[in-house]
Amino acid sequence: MRQGTRQNTDEAENLCSIRNVLIFDEDIEDLGRLAEPFEAHGFDVHKCASVEAAMRSVEREEFDFALVDQGSPAFEGLRVIRHLVRYNPHTPFVVVTRCKDMLCCQQALALGATNYLEKPVPSAEMNWIIENHFGSPLIRNALTRRHATNVTADDRIKNQKT
Repeated sequence: MRQGTRQNTDEAENLCSIRNVLIFDEDIEDLGRLAEPFEAHGFDVHKCASVEAAMRSVEREEFDFALVDQGSPAFEGLRVIRHLVRYNPHTPFVVVTRCKDMLCCQQALALGATNYLEKPVPSAEMNWIIENHFGSPLIRNALTRRHATNVTADDRIKNQKT
């Protein structure tokens, strides 16, 4: 295996092995579709199909990211978001919806949503969300520094043997 390929694989494994994601959607089919890309990248995904289940999860766990369905124009997901902000104030979250509503969008953004997307969310956009939140330059730089340290240590071991 080429070293560059191994480095990319190692980075992906390190990024995903430590990531805890909450996904809330009352529609079971949408919940599964929203979870698929995160599961495919190896994230630990907590799927919640009710407001109450999502709120209990938020109380018990710390999340690195949350994807929250708005629900109807009554914005049932707002309860989940408020709970998330209260218990995990630094968790980035994105709101998804089938019925875009300007007031709901403004409320979500005011509470700290990083995006407000219309369902169905295309695969490319889901991958962008994952890259945007988990492939940030800070994370990549930390992994690159760690990899460079490992390469240096490996090189020292090889040099000692010769």
